[in-house]
Amino acid sequence: MAPLPLLAAMAAFAPMVTAAPETTLNVTTTRSVAQVRMANLTCEPAGGSHPDAEAACQLLSDVDGDLNGLRPEPGIACTMQYDPITVRLTGMWRGESRQFTATYENSCVMRAHTGPLFDV
Repeated sequence: MAPLPLLAAMAAFAPMVTAAPETTLNVTTTRSVAQVRMANLTCEPAGGSHPDAEAACQLLSDVDGDLNGLRPEPGIACTMQYDPITVRLTGMWRGESRQFTATYENSCVMRAHTGPLFDV
């Protein structure tokens, strides 16, 4: 039987186990086959390769991960230019599966509807 101080010393060197985030999402924007951008987003804590994970996670939190609940930001004027952009979000939000796909007329309209979420 190992002496108690030795066990305590060994415990100090044991690797810390941290829980994986319950929110792990893949965010994709596509303009054409040649223009595909992707990022990984984790929330609680915010992170991943998304350039503004904090703002994206806050936006998701505001609608409890249901992107169908997003409403366009009022007062944003976009041109009528047709340059379609398709956005996709797949993964887990707080342990529940989420999928969302939408196509917007251009990137301005996309940002008006989705804020920083798809700015990847």
